[in-house]
Amino acid sequence: MTDTHGIEDVIGRRCRLLKPVRDREGRTRFGEQPTIVRRITNLDRDMYLVRFDDGATTFLFPDEVAIE
Repeated sequence: MTDTHGIEDVIGRRCRLLKPVRDREGRTRFGEQPTIVRRITNLDRDMYLVRFDDGATTFLFPDEVAIE
């Protein structure tokens, strides 16, 4: 289940991963709560750039996270 928030409402907020995802280094992540850094629209699809506590980043679709 995803929350619907305005663009500015989600930046800086924590989110919970709803399924395992891979970061840019290829590590599988799950059970972590990354911070949303940016919201991007590409090819009419919304995505979030998130940063994990160790500094790694990746792009996620809104249905992959629940915003805390």
